Amino acid sequence: MTEQILFRNVMKITEGSLEPFREAVKQAIEFVERNGSQLMVQTFVDEQEMRAVSFQLYRNSEDVLRHWEISDPHIRAVSKHCSVEKFEIYGNPSDEVAAGLSQFFGDGRGRIMKPLAGFTRFQSTSRKSV
Repeated sequence: MTEQILFRNVMKITEGSLEPFREAVKQAIEFVERNGSQLMVQTFVDEQEMRAVSFQLYRNSEDVLRHWEISDPHIRAVSKHCSVEKFEIYGNPSDEVAAGLSQFFGDGRGRIMKPLAGFTRFQSTSRKSV
């Protein structure tokens, strides 16, 4: 079984903050692409509903903790323009990671889904001509 942890964060974008939200997200993703430990980060925006969904895949809980440590200013910059509606964690986070997300569990916005079965493929499977 994998140690990977997947976050799914559903955010409501603050009225009048679509462009600042977009810019903060782009800057945050550029930063973690250069410095972070995530295996994957994708953010999607529904402009009509003023909602965004972010997916982040980590190798393990240690990588989550490292991300929080180095990315706090970027997390705060994004948070100025939205509120978290739902935060789902897929995997077996450490007690420390679960404690760091406890604000979402207390009011029903967060939940942890334990793994059942699966695999991940990240290597290119391109075929060479013979």
